[in-house]
Amino acid sequence: MKKDESAGKTLLLIRHAKAISGDFSQADVIRILSKRGEKQAHNMAHQINHEALNPDIIFSSSAKRTAMTTNILMADMAMSAQQVQWRDDLYLAEADVLFNTIRQADNGIQKLALVAHNPGLSELANILLSDGVTSMSPCTVVAISWPVQHWSDISVGSGVLCAYLEPLV
Repeated sequence: MKKDESAGKTLLLIRHAKAISGDFSQADVIRILSKRGEKQAHNMAHQINHEALNPDIIFSSSAKRTAMTTNILMADMAMSAQQVQWRDDLYLAEADVLFNTIRQADNGIQKLALVAHNPGLSELANILLSDGVTSMSPCTVVAISWPVQHWSDISVGSGVLCAYLEPLV
């Protein structure tokens, strides 16, 4: 039986795909995805589609590696540019910043994806879920749901794990 989406909110926490190693000659914010990372993002889009977890909107860090991940996900899930909000404040954001961002989301959004960075994402997953998760490797998705109508009503430890997806490449 398919879950009634009007019965609650679903959040997809998506860690950016594998990036190239950084060096001291370039800023961290401009690191790009590795070839493996590009494959991971394509694979993850397929898994999200297969699990019927396609988000209504994506909030994405504007860092190069998260932007590349988001652009691949958007293309493979047939999302439009209007379904993405690029956010500088999500770059290396801590769990409390990510949590506040989610709680302020428009209530018309049923499925929200957040594409960002560790350790903030893993910490947030552990805060939102009563059982927690292990650390999120690159391009892992943690999907969490709540039986609430307003994003502001989600609370610590109250989320239910819907899916834990890891890239197959």
